[in-house]
Amino acid sequence: MFASFVQPLLAVWSPQSMPEALMATAAFGAVGVILSLVGYKVFDWAIPLSFSDELQKGNVAVGVFCGSIVIGICMVIAKAVG
Repeated sequence: MFASFVQPLLAVWSPQSMPEALMATAAFGAVGVILSLVGYKVFDWAIPLSFSDELQKGNVAVGVFCGSIVIGICMVIAKAVG
């Protein structure tokens, strides 16, 4: 849904100068970081396990699982934003 809304806008707009391109890159990067944090928090809320408590105990498996969640969320966001 998000990609179908943004795609026509990106097809029309393209940066005309280097400062515009840098600002667009920073803006899309910020959107990606914010969306990845929101996605992680939603996933943390949806699963009945406290990731932060398990990570503080040194549970490596939970750390690997959290990393895979973040990578998966970021791949989806990158496809939607880019």
